[in-house]
Amino acid sequence: MSSKGVMAVIPARYGSTRFPGKPLAMIGGVPMIIRVLRSAGKIRGVDRIVVATDDERIKSVVEGSGGAAEMTSPGHTSGTSRVAEVASRYRYPVVLNIQGDEPILPVGGIGNLVETIRNERKVVMATLAKSSQDTDALARRDVVKVVRGLDGYALYFSRSAVPSGGGRFLQHIGVYAYRRSFLLRYESLRRGPLEKSERLEQLRALENGYRIRVLLCRGNSLGVDSPEDIKRVEKRLERG
Repeated sequence: MSSKGVMAVIPARYGSTRFPGKPLAMIGGVPMIIRVLRSAGKIRGVDRIVVATDDERIKSVVEGSGGAAEMTSPGHTSGTSRVAEVASRYRYPVVLNIQGDEPILPVGGIGNLVETIRNERKVVMATLAKSSQDTDALARRDVVKVVRGLDGYALYFSRSAVPSGGGRFLQHIGVYAYRRSFLLRYESLRRGPLEKSERLEQLRALENGYRIRVLLCRGNSLGVDSPEDIKRVEKRLERG
């Protein structure tokens, strides 16, 4: 147990409608969850990293590679609730939620996220975004966009195209930092119509009156949603 510091939790669920066993998919000969762990290990300011899973096979692979993994309830409906279960077992005041299907992470940007939430006491939740001019991405519903106010806080997240200035928009990068106290309260917040419509759980915070700090970063994450995405990640890794 720790009363200070930062804990990173990586939710990794075995079952997936489109890609069963996704965390164990091989990328360049290495299981994806291990690649995520290695990327997370490069983030500055993180004191402990734990994979939160519902499957003994994932736990075995992580521990066999020297990582830490903990079993969580199979009944979780979101990665955030799985992260909260593990966070509840410890006293780290800051908790990172790192997606288990993103083997390429903007580690510098996540380090800035950690520094911001540790230093700015009023921030209870923070995330990342990058500036983009990709008109195809702006139109795609699988690419989440965020509108940010002048004060650096999110106004809205959407799967639809959002207003952009000068042809640029902000593409959301789904890494989150929370104050532990807020994260443990999050699941009890009421799900609003916007969250249900957009299928974006971060909207729960906004609909319940909480603010989300949005930091800009240059790096990008690269996620895996289907078996076809594996080759895309491998090509990126080859380029270095």
